[in-house]
Amino acid sequence: MTGAQILLDEHVGRVFERLLRERGHDVEQAKDRFGEHTTDAELVEWCCESGTVLLTNNAKDFEPLHREYDHAGILLYYDQKLPDTDPQGLARTVDEVFNQYGIDGIANQLVDLGEWHDWLHQ
Repeated sequence: MTGAQILLDEHVGRVFERLLRERGHDVEQAKDRFGEHTTDAELVEWCCESGTVLLTNNAKDFEPLHREYDHAGILLYYDQKLPDTDPQGLARTVDEVFNQYGIDGIANQLVDLGEWHDWLHQ
């Protein structure tokens, strides 16, 4: 699998960023690229233009945006503690999503990483 280009929303931590990078993904933090006050819509638009998958834990804002914009894919987890309690497992989950569908296969999809994580770790 070739690594995906992934933008991490502002609340996704540095440990998880490092793990994804170690797995071969091209990872960038939204706050590093855009600063602290970029709107969620601007992030989705940039991801669309650049072919970058967005990874976030902000379901409230990104679920509606997913329906309003074409995008390269949005990876979402609802359990805010998941990257802290099982960062390796969550990184493996991201890999498995891309292994199953390919990078292009998640275009315009909202992927629930929590469901995938539970399935992989049963």
